[in-house]
Amino acid sequence: MTKAKKAKKAKKKEVEAEAEEQVNPEQAEASQVINPADGPLKQMLVDYVGAALQPENGQVTVEMIVQAMASEFPDFLLVVAKENWIRGYQQAMFDIENIEKENAAPEEQEQPAEQTA
Repeated sequence: MTKAKKAKKAKKKEVEAEAEEQVNPEQAEASQVINPADGPLKQMLVDYVGAALQPENGQVTVEMIVQAMASEFPDFLLVVAKENWIRGYQQAMFDIENIEKENAAPEEQEQPAEQTA
């Protein structure tokens, strides 16, 4: 086995060990095994990541694909992360606005009752 292959195997094991340590209940979706039969793009990603990481059980997970994308195509993942952050921020602002409206509604109903007393 060449030095390059040994280094690649060592790196793969290191990445897999690190990934296993970081998994928690919120990340359970990332551990899902991908069904490549859902479409040609999925098939291509699963084949590519499977060949690159060579998982021992032969199954490619969402987390593995994210790791591969992060190391080989970070520009794409950055755009997705930014969009996710923007949508989350917009949702938070929407939620705050609705909570403020809900909190203001009972105050408006109480004021006329207090004035008539």
